[in-house]
Amino acid sequence: MKKSTIIWAAVAVAVLALIIVNSEKTDGAKTPLICHVGGTMTPVMKVLGDLYHEETGQPVVINSAGSGELLAYIEGQKKGDLYVCHDPFIDILMQKWKLGIDGWLLAELTPVIVIQKGNPKKIHDIKDLTRADVRLILTDYELSSLGRMMNTIFTKAGIDFKELNKKKKIVTNKSGGYTANYVKMNNADAGLVWKAVWKLRDDALDFVPITPYLPVPYIDAVTSATGKDYYLTPMRVTIATLTCSKQLDEAEKFAEFIASPRVGQILDEYGFTMSGNKKLYEDGVKLTNESGEVIPAPDATGKIKILAAAGMRKALDEVIESFKADTGITVGPDYGGSGVILARAVTTDNTDLFMPADQWYIDRLKEKIATRVIDEKPVARFVPVLITAKGNPKNVKGLNDLLRSDLKVGLGAAKTCQIGRLTAQVLKKNGIDISKIDAKESTTVNELGVWVKMKNVDLAVVWEAIANNISNHVDVIQIPEEQTINSQVTISLLDTGKNQSGAKQFIEYLAGDKGRDILEKNGYNTAVK
Repeated sequence: MKKSTIIWAAVAVAVLALIIVNSEKTDGAKTPLICHVGGTMTPVMKVLGDLYHEETGQPVVINSAGSGELLAYIEGQKKGDLYVCHDPFIDILMQKWKLGIDGWLLAELTPVIVIQKGNPKKIHDIKDLTRADVRLILTDYELSSLGRMMNTIFTKAGIDFKELNKKKKIVTNKSGGYTANYVKMNNADAGLVWKAVWKLRDDALDFVPITPYLPVPYIDAVTSATGKDYYLTPMRVTIATLTCSKQLDEAEKFAEFIASPRVGQILDEYGFTMSGNKKLYEDGVKLTNESGEVIPAPDATGKIKILAAAGMRKALDEVIESFKADTGITVGPDYGGSGVILARAVTTDNTDLFMPADQWYIDRLKEKIATRVIDEKPVARFVPVLITAKGNPKNVKGLNDLLRSDLKVGLGAAKTCQIGRLTAQVLKKNGIDISKIDAKESTTVNELGVWVKMKNVDLAVVWEAIANNISNHVDVIQIPEEQTINSQVTISLLDTGKNQSGAKQFIEYLAGDKGRDILEKNGYNTAVK
């Protein structure tokens, strides 16, 4: 074991001992659950631990350090109840050291460029980081998981990373938090960090997505700090119950709470990328095949898997719950921007259904793999609207206000989500040059709504259904019918499904009376051709 790992493990032991003593003094009713949490996940896990304590009376103590340091502590001391980490550490916990019991996928970590508020250096792409006038900080290339991705990311952008390091003075640090703070303190113009790290500083920093340059899952391998090749995008965030736990039943209940769709919405607000909760391990046995696709757990045989647009999350979760109550069939949703789930639909080998935010993505899937789509049915329409803060303090009237220099604007990224792609089409239809809009970009429509709700931006284009869900916090400005374009949401049956009869049943349910009622109740327009 490296000296630095031993030191950090010792620190974790000391901190944990102190926390346990203090927690026993403050709550004698129940023994606290000890949850070891990797640094990036600590802020949201503290919030969730407090929420769980408030609702159940079960205290949760968060012991925070690096994911690797905590793994070394668990292996050495055999103490604690749960472990929240990022890849690749859950696999080592389970497969190498046999210290875990059950494990779940919670979310994903997505790299972004973090920049000064207002983007004074006009950084819009990773290629801008090569400019001589841009001061750059990156996470350490050997000591951080994101750092180990740097060569692959820059290479995919057509940049010689080794040559860049020779020509440009690049500051590095192991900590993503330090990296973001370095930019926040104006010691650098830009850095690469996890989006969840940026989210904690979104009052002072903006970000630029780098989705086109991320390693492709199961194609681009990155050598992790453990010396093993892993497919680190998506970089999974996971939770596992530990064999050393003295209260496994309570640990299991807390893990299931953290892996629930309700908590998924909170993780989304904290900047984590949501792709549908999945059980990865059961009784220490891996439930995924070599390509990373989830094999149904023993108690979930016949489970239907659906790739769905993030903008459908609230209504689709409700339909899925109703469908299970009526049929007993479980549906596992995997949410993301339409461009992102299209890439997953191309590489999948066990997905039943594909429901992006527009028919265009289904047509692209059929172009890439002619036999992939077996059947399809339109179920709803997405209507774009403008949203601004409650009371419309900036007096927003219409699309032309997107060009105003006094407004902070949020738009979807055209390459990764349908709201971004459609916004570009709507602006072009109305003679508005999108390149003239200095916008903060998001990869999901849900996040745009959160930005306006949290007053991180003044104005954004979202789906009307998303606006309806946060109507207590925003004002809606309709786009006149002659100026707008709508998206048609279609659900399609894929040839890779393991439960096609159940998937067909779900399609009919979603398009039937109960499904339409739920969609309409949540603000979706079901008047489709």
